[in-house]
Amino acid sequence: MRGRTKGALILFSTLLIGVLIGTLLSGWFVRDRLRPIPHPRHFVRSTERLIGPQDEEQRQAVRDVLRRHAAALRELNAEHREALKEQLDATRAELAPLLSEEQLRRLDRRQRRFGELMGPWPEGKRHRKKKSHGNE
Repeated sequence: MRGRTKGALILFSTLLIGVLIGTLLSGWFVRDRLRPIPHPRHFVRSTERLIGPQDEEQRQAVRDVLRRHAAALRELNAEHREALKEQLDATRAELAPLLSEEQLRRLDRRQRRFGELMGPWPEGKRHRKKKSHGNE
């Protein structure tokens, strides 16, 4: 009996460790995928880099198209963010009287984390990760 109990305990411990490692790795990958959305001013550079123009002529043509559309995309993005924030605030206001203190705290924590991802982009040199190379 003692041998069976020991074997079951080892098996259960191994399973528990596997579940914990899986949960931690899953959280790490999800958090990595939910990085803040890049600032729209990097749209031209990042899209150009993604496309990988074949020569300088194509690079300039692609850059011209991207620059023409960049301002409209920035404006649309700002409007979307504001509309999303308004909708989340309205949802919270309607849910608040229905929820307990703890439920409201959890909802607020999630909205705060979401706001950090979707909030306004920081401006200024101290927030830049890479030095600009003149490609917008």
